[in-house]
Amino acid sequence: MSHLAAQLGNPREIAQLARAAQEGARGRATPRVEAMFRAAEARGHALMGDAGAAQEAAGRAIDAMEAADPASGDDPVWIAHFDEAYLADELAHCHRDLGQAEAAARCAREALAGHPESRVRRRAIGYVLLATAQVQQREVEQACTTGLKAVELLDGLRSHRGAEYLEDFQQRLEPYQEEPVVREFGARMALPAAA
Repeated sequence: MSHLAAQLGNPREIAQLARAAQEGARGRATPRVEAMFRAAEARGHALMGDAGAAQEAAGRAIDAMEAADPASGDDPVWIAHFDEAYLADELAHCHRDLGQAEAAARCAREALAGHPESRVRRRAIGYVLLATAQVQQREVEQACTTGLKAVELLDGLRSHRGAEYLEDFQQRLEPYQEEPVVREFGARMALPAAA
C-alpha cells in the first residue's frame, strides 16, 4: 500500500502505512520484512523533506537487513525480492528526494551492482536514479550517458513506472536544455515515440 501511495504522490500516507505495517507485524515480522517496512517509512519521510526522520528509518532498515538470515527460511515468500540491492534502491530514492546527490549516487551504484541482469526494470530505474544524482551534482554529460542506459533497457519493456522516471529525469535536465548533450538525449528520447 505504501508503494501505491508513493505512486499517487501521498508521502504522509507512505510513512503512516509503513508504520501501521510495523505495528501490525510487531513481534512477527522477520528482519527482512522489517527492513522493507522501515525503507518504505524512510521514503515517505524523505518525500516530505524530513531528513532526520528519513535517516532514522533508513538506519533501522539497514540494521534490520544486516540481521536478516536468508538461510533461516523464516521469510514469507512475498519478500524474496527484497534484498540488499532493493534496499539500496529504496535508499537512493530517499537521498534523491532529500537532495543528497552524493549519497543517492552511491546507493544507486550499490543497487545496480546487486540487481541481476534479469531485473531489467529495476536496473533501468537504478540508472535513472544515478543519472538524477549526477544532474544534482551538475555532471550533466555523465547524467545523459547514464540516462541513455536506462532508455536502452526500457526500450524493450512496457513500463509505465519506467516512463515516469524518465519523464522526471528529463524535467530535471530542463535547466541545461541548451547544452548539446541534453538536446541529443532529448532527441534520443523522441525516437521511440516517433517509430
